[in-house]
Amino acid sequence: MVAAMQVIAEALGNQMNNENQNNGEVGPMMLASFLKVHPLTFRGTTNPTEVHNWLQAMERVLQAQQVPEKQWVEFGTYELQVNAQYWWPGTRRIFQPDRAVIHWKVFQMEFYRKYFPSSVKNVKELELLQLKHRQTTVAEYTDKFEELCRFSQICQGAPEDFAEWKCIKYEGGHQSDILSSVEPMDVRVFFELVNKIRAAEKCVRKAVVEKGNQRMPELKGRILHF
Repeated sequence: MVAAMQVIAEALGNQMNNENQNNGEVGPMMLASFLKVHPLTFRGTTNPTEVHNWLQAMERVLQAQQVPEKQWVEFGTYELQVNAQYWWPGTRRIFQPDRAVIHWKVFQMEFYRKYFPSSVKNVKELELLQLKHRQTTVAEYTDKFEELCRFSQICQGAPEDFAEWKCIKYEGGHQSDILSSVEPMDVRVFFELVNKIRAAEKCVRKAVVEKGNQRMPELKGRILHF
């Protein structure tokens, strides 16, 4: 009986949504419908990458499911678990004394303030500025660089506004043997620069191998002579 009532209620909710859409209005969505896509949960980690990734993933699924903006906070916070589940109710009461709708930007600001505070952001910013390609591969360096760029205040807004800075910073962090062959090209499109540097890395490795092979006969001769 209860299951049948739930089915009827969901059907009525969908019917109301369709009617509202036909009238040019976006009606409320049923939470059960949203949960069918199994949105990612957040358990209260302080790992900046996980914090950022969860928020970005939640925004994508809210948009993809066409959830009305006035329901974003309601649906998004339903996926808070463990420590985060206990944090939000107290914070919500501050911004919702009269049960007014809380905008997603407000939640986003408070979420970052709790799990990705300014002190951590400053550390990440400094880490980006000091990042160098040393003992890692170009692929590993690139992954780390792009991860840190997501947290940088410089790399916010329209990509074209910081494209040149990003290329200069990425390029300058490489070792001199790679930098010497790529820098004169003055590439300022990031994915093109990455491809050029990967090609330069292959050339450097090939040169090292060939140089080592050339030295082998010489070393063998010295050993035999000894």
